Amino acid sequence: MIMSVVNNQSNNMTLVRKLASKTSRCFARNIYKATEIQKLGKRRSPRSSLSTVSSVTSTSEHSIVVKEVGESAEMEHAVESLQSALHLLKDASNKSCPWVDARNLLDETAAALDDAGLALRSKSANSEQQSESYVLKLADKVVHNRRRLLGGSFVHDVDGVWTKSVYGDCNGISFGTDDDELCRIPVEEKEEKALIVYASQTGTSKTSASNLCKSLGGDAHCVMRNMKSVGIKDLAMHKRVYIICSTSGLGRPPRDGETFYSNVQLNAMRCKENLEDLSIGDEENEKPLAGTSIAIATLGSSALEDFAKFGLDLTEELVTLGAAIALDTITIDGKNGKMEQKQMFQQWESRIIQMEKERLMER
Repeated sequence: MIMSVVNNQSNNMTLVRKLASKTSRCFARNIYKATEIQKLGKRRSPRSSLSTVSSVTSTSEHSIVVKEVGESAEMEHAVESLQSALHLLKDASNKSCPWVDARNLLDETAAALDDAGLALRSKSANSEQQSESYVLKLADKVVHNRRRLLGGSFVHDVDGVWTKSVYGDCNGISFGTDDDELCRIPVEEKEEKALIVYASQTGTSKTSASNLCKSLGGDAHCVMRNMKSVGIKDLAMHKRVYIICSTSGLGRPPRDGETFYSNVQLNAMRCKENLEDLSIGDEENEKPLAGTSIAIATLGSSALEDFAKFGLDLTEELVTLGAAIALDTITIDGKNGKMEQKQMFQQWESRIIQMEKERLMER
């Protein structure tokens, strides 16, 4: 009876958390939308190259023509915002450019889509079809390109004005589902096998991960996965996660790790919002990676800018999601050649092997 009451209280608290979190996000977006509408009002200018001729109602013997100030200016601003978002998305996918934080990418693209939504909602029956079609084309391209980088699970309420403008007043279209919400996996339900994740640029990290897997006893004792095929839920299903990753130019993750890292950044943001907005006890235990310990070896060369930045930043994001640090993240410098890099990795590997042996002895 007591357990039933406790479980019901726990379920109720979970529902309260979800409702309050969603309400908080919607409230923040409503403030943003109101600000955008206010800004659009200030931006309206009859001198715009696409703006309407006059704000005054003109009359003639045969008809009355009403010209709405700023309507085309809003379309023009929407085009500028969408083009700027597309440039940002292009830079984000360019290996020669610095990494664009997924949270900033989501904010910028959502703001551009909001501008597009506001422009479409304010159009009159006499609006130019060509301008409207161009805005829709650019907006669709932003959504498509963003999905390639961030996936589709994190749009949710962010694009409220845009979705309402295109799909109608549905009071919050969500491109995700409840399944997208990360939940803590009880420790007793986590896998005993260690999860080894690698993200490789030239193959060195993959080789190192393979060596670690063999040293731990192969498939009977661990699971090895490419970072491009794992999500945060996969990490949450294991008690121990070992990550071997390289850092490409300008501190970017390897191509195989980009989508995973974007999702980690966005989930870390959502995790912070959910826990900061609600004063519910034992917050650490509510995080999705609670009960999972991590150890990260990040490879690279100190001759390059932002050496090992990806692995170090990834550690911080995973800790935000609740992961515990089994070993401090180690940076393995390849500046002096592969032999020295290999020796440094083997030292880290020996510590992992020792931890695994101690764990088996305790069982």
